[in-house]
Amino acid sequence: MNKQQVCENMAALSTYVGHAKISDTYWYLTGVPELMAVAGKRFELFASTVGGGHHD
Repeated sequence: MNKQQVCENMAALSTYVGHAKISDTYWYLTGVPELMAVAGKRFELFASTVGGGHHD
C-alpha cells in the first residue's frame, strides 16, 4: 500500500467510525499497548480516589 492509498483509507475509516476530524482516527494508531497501560493505571488510581475504592 502506498502513501496515497493509506491517506484515502484513513479518510474512509474516519468517516466510517463517525469522526469529525481525521486526527481523531489517527489517535488509534498511536495508542500503543505501553501508552494504554499507563493510561489505564492512572485511571484506576483516579477511580479508586473518586469512587471511594469500590466498583459497581
